Amino acid sequence: MARIPDKIGHYQVQGLLGKGAMGEVYDGRDPNLNRRVALKVLGRKHQESSEFKERFLREGRSLASMNHANVVQVYFIGEFDGRPFMAMEYLDGDDIGGLIKKKGPLNPGDAAEVVRQSSVGLLEAKRSGVVHRDVKPSNLVVTKDGAVKVTDFGLAKALQEDLSITATGVFVGTPDYLAPEQAMGEEVDSSADVYALGCSLYHMCTGNPPFRKGGSDDHYTAVVRRHLKAERPVLKQQIPGFEEPLSDLCRRMMSRRPDVRPTLEELIEILPPIVERLDGQIPPRHAAVELASDTPAAAPGDPAPSKAEEPGNSPSPLGGRTLVLTAAIGVAIGVIITLVIMFAMN
Repeated sequence: MARIPDKIGHYQVQGLLGKGAMGEVYDGRDPNLNRRVALKVLGRKHQESSEFKERFLREGRSLASMNHANVVQVYFIGEFDGRPFMAMEYLDGDDIGGLIKKKGPLNPGDAAEVVRQSSVGLLEAKRSGVVHRDVKPSNLVVTKDGAVKVTDFGLAKALQEDLSITATGVFVGTPDYLAPEQAMGEEVDSSADVYALGCSLYHMCTGNPPFRKGGSDDHYTAVVRRHLKAERPVLKQQIPGFEEPLSDLCRRMMSRRPDVRPTLEELIEILPPIVERLDGQIPPRHAAVELASDTPAAAPGDPAPSKAEEPGNSPSPLGGRTLVLTAAIGVAIGVIITLVIMFAMN
């Protein structure tokens, strides 16, 4: 086991917070400002890879360009032992994914407030030309002062940059919240983050991601196929008495068609009345939920889009293709998994 360094740059190292395929995160302290920080260092096995270095530095530059209450902040980017590192805001709080695992689903109003604040943070990223690409409950952290911060922009792609780390036909992301166009290896914009927020909202309210069935067929390829082909699950059908406007909004957010989804700007406008009506608050409270059905179904009066309208059902994209799982990359700390899936022509 590698020795924990005493210092990284001018920062004092107080312990290891976590370790993943992309690198390590240390608990640090800035002696000049007497401030606790999180020190994220690119993994040693990637230090010779210009691709991974660029991805790591892209994350740092993207975050450093933002200074917003709903986005984790980067204070400094430097080099340690031949590897890039960044000193980041230390978040003293719990991530939503961890809270769901420990205590169960969230109160619907509180889940709506998590999505509202996350949308505000993601809109700030959008204005900086950044798409997160890996939004999920474990990347949404509730701080002690009652804010929701969007974290882990490790898969973020700056829209204005010409450099492409992932080739056409390859997506990088977490399958449970993956937008269909991202799974298809297409270029994505902030509507992919909206889709992931919709899947996260469903997860917060039910306790489970929308396309997990809990059986042996929950492997990654099957989950991705459900994003592409399966009917969208409906909260108001899964949970008796569920708030109808919030359910309908969640379903719109998870539409296969990016043009049907609300924009981040629209979410920020639509959600406040719902949050107020449902008495949403942060930190979120938990609710006992008994699901009426485990099978996603279309809501009455809310027909599924026609086969011609859905990207996953159009004649050309999938008819002659085979979905091939090419790699699984562990990203970030503890619970984050990155997949690389390719669609190859027969």
